[in-house]
Amino acid sequence: MDYIDGLPASTLKQRTDCDVDLYGTPEQDIHFRKQMADIHAELANCVFDQIGSLLYDEQTGFTIGPDVETGFGPWRSSLEYFNDIADHSFRTFLASIDDDRKLRWHRTCSLPLVFKQLTRIYCTETNGPFHLINRDFGAHNLLVNEKFEIVGVIDFDSLMAAPVEMVAQFPRLTGLDRPIPWGLMEKLPAAIEREKRTAPQLKQYAQLLKEAEERLAPNPRSNGSISFSKLMLSDAASVIQGLEEYGSADLNNRWMDLYLMMLRKKYLGMQHELFEKEHS
Repeated sequence: MDYIDGLPASTLKQRTDCDVDLYGTPEQDIHFRKQMADIHAELANCVFDQIGSLLYDEQTGFTIGPDVETGFGPWRSSLEYFNDIADHSFRTFLASIDDDRKLRWHRTCSLPLVFKQLTRIYCTETNGPFHLINRDFGAHNLLVNEKFEIVGVIDFDSLMAAPVEMVAQFPRLTGLDRPIPWGLMEKLPAAIEREKRTAPQLKQYAQLLKEAEERLAPNPRSNGSISFSKLMLSDAASVIQGLEEYGSADLNNRWMDLYLMMLRKKYLGMQHELFEKEHS
């Protein structure tokens, strides 16, 4: 390991008297977010032919192996991966509430099962290429100097090659917590105010990621038509976000509402198309 002189951005933010939504001054904040988007895009530009955790061997180099969280994989299909992580999330949640019979039979426990259906509808079924992500990417793992300039990244235990919809997730603990879309967040005054503050920051980061993607030379093995920045506020990205936040009873309930609305939206649209074809 190498020593890097710096503090996690989240730690320095707590120690300095900066605005709640900023990392340092406004100028330092935009530079910090630009650097963060550059790292996000650079990781995504690395592609592999399987889904799974990144492993390193001195003789073979970097390879893709089983997922460190589930022990499953590697996978060659995005839908196979989504099915397996949904089943794992479902079993893990049931085990965590084993003594709560009422909660075990609550409808929100079944959220991962609806997730599997939604990935077939909204997500891209593909056999590759798959893109490198850090599932724990955020301000707590970005080392910065006193000007909030990123000098290093730590904690790569969560590195993996993943489907595009997982790449299109916002960094953690950076004030970029995307609210549940379609107006399903709790409408308390504080929540409404938080959504208003967050909305322009989400759009700003998506734009910064777009610019970072454009600066990078396309990887010859990657699909040049994919724009992760365009996917970040999409329904497909919401489907993935819902499973990632699965666990809290309150959030489960809201995500289940959204999931069912997304199912109805898709199937009602399909029925409308069939009606139009039959009567044209």
